[in-house]
Amino acid sequence: MNERKIVSIFLIIGMILSLFLVYEHFSASASKFCSFGSTLDCGIVNKSPYANLDGIFYLLTIDLNINFPLINISDMNWFFDFLTTNAFLGFITLLFVYILNKNQNKKIFWIKEKDNKKWIVGILIFATIYGAGYLFAIQKFILVTYCLLCILLDAVIILSLIMSMKIKD
Repeated sequence: MNERKIVSIFLIIGMILSLFLVYEHFSASASKFCSFGSTLDCGIVNKSPYANLDGIFYLLTIDLNINFPLINISDMNWFFDFLTTNAFLGFITLLFVYILNKNQNKKIFWIKEKDNKKWIVGILIFATIYGAGYLFAIQKFILVTYCLLCILLDAVIILSLIMSMKIKD
């Protein structure tokens, strides 16, 4: 099996995990499916203020006490909450990478076919830094509990990155 097919499989798994995490974020109560005590609880992680993009501002303002305006877009209404949820943004990112990966010989949007692999690798590097770096650090140092599905998603993104770097143009 070639690298692009393996990357596609990883991306599909990642999109499924992301969609479940979106569901978990918006469900009325935390799912028992992903709760294994106080140190492994997807509900705590997915319902925390860090589960949205504006969690960065929460971290800076509340946790680090930096004089920075607290921007809270997700509380405006359900639509902005949906759009700024890390899980939804992860799904959209993985979907975009999947489209790039499946159409390597075509110009997609503004991306020329010769730049396809660079974009895939670049986006996955960013996803690794944000997801496996920043969001994992939030789980470890701030929330002191982990989301097993989030960690699986991080692993899928890292494996996708490794495999995408092996793609031969």
